Amino acid sequence: MSKHRVFLLTLGLLAMMGFMSSQARAETMTLTVYAGSGTSGAVLYSTLGSSPNTVTADVAALNGALSGGGFAAYSFSNLGGVSNNPGAQNPIGGILQATGDLTVKPGSGASTPITVVVTEDGFTAPSGLPAGHLTDLGTANYAGVAAGGSVADTGMYAAPSALPSVLASASPATLTATGGILDIHAATATTNFTPFLIPYTLTSMTVLNIDPATAAGGSVGFTNKVTVTGVPEPATVVMMLAGMPLPLVVLGLLRRRRAAA
Repeated sequence: MSKHRVFLLTLGLLAMMGFMSSQARAETMTLTVYAGSGTSGAVLYSTLGSSPNTVTADVAALNGALSGGGFAAYSFSNLGGVSNNPGAQNPIGGILQATGDLTVKPGSGASTPITVVVTEDGFTAPSGLPAGHLTDLGTANYAGVAAGGSVADTGMYAAPSALPSVLASASPATLTATGGILDIHAATATTNFTPFLIPYTLTSMTVLNIDPATAAGGSVGFTNKVTVTGVPEPATVVMMLAGMPLPLVVLGLLRRRRAAA
């Protein structure tokens, strides 16, 4: 057995050990709501998840904090996050998604952007890969919101073992309300990064910017889905092909040849 092959098998064993240890250690998801655009404003509300894969806001406490901060125009009917921590091997990878519904009442409080951040560490899969893809998919479903209201999403991949720890971020185009009756928007952004380190942290950040003076009693339902997948090195692809039955390999090569013709 060659040294290169021993090295690849060692990586596989380390990946399995990391996956097993991650299942024995539950990670906690955190949800935080800020006043203003980004995380430099005042923290209005924060809570920890009750399980390693979900976090749910106490909307009564959250809306009370909004009102107490002078932002009574804003209220949530639901807000939370889900994940597949510790992740899965390709093609799925690690997934973290934030979801919520915000209602804005005109003339009932000060105007401010509201930033929702959901974050979770301890992802360990996929593993044993040199590089990765980070994808952020954002959606916004406006109802009664005047043109100009917006939702802006960002997804981040971070590794505590790296300096700086945030190794990649992806921000789709801002989803801006048009004032139409059927006012649904979606956008996605993808970035490549290297190195791919584990354990890693995924973060979803959503900035909701709707002015009560022009909201006309509108609402917006939003999602922000952050996904990480790995990019296998060429040697790994060769090993995968070597483990496939010969007819399947030949069939795949023939299909590629026809497609190129």
